[in-house]
Amino acid sequence: IGQALQTCAEAIRKALDEYNKQASLLNPPRPKLRWEELIDLSSVGAFDLLRNARQDICELKWADPLHQEATHLYFNIQRAQEELTCCNVEVHQILTSMYNEHLDYWHAVALSIIPNPTLACKLSKRWVERDCINTCVARRLQQIALLPGFSGALEIGQ
Repeated sequence: IGQALQTCAEAIRKALDEYNKQASLLNPPRPKLRWEELIDLSSVGAFDLLRNARQDICELKWADPLHQEATHLYFNIQRAQEELTCCNVEVHQILTSMYNEHLDYWHAVALSIIPNPTLACKLSKRWVERDCINTCVARRLQQIALLPGFSGALEIGQ
């Protein structure tokens, strides 16, 4: 990570040097940027470099902080709706997986109890542990199902 950061910093320094060289050749010359100023810049509106371009982008609608925030919120809502859809599906998948695991343990213990009682005992202990965990998970899934926007089903699939 350190080497990647160093490489990026060197590339930025070279770009800064090139900008300063070209800025001094313009008529009228543009102000030079210092490394410290460049590091302090955190938003599009803070870039004096862009203000001195052919078109002052700070006057465009997308550069307005209110428009930026509205766009950010819009896309967050879109992602949240996608997450709800995924959640509706994943709750169903988790319940099905827990049910199948329960059945698998039941079958494994039943099949091994006569030929290998030691294995059946170990499997049975593991089964009890997993059922305790899955009970906690099932309670959480019930809480999720009560949240606004949840439209999935608390059902076991095939």
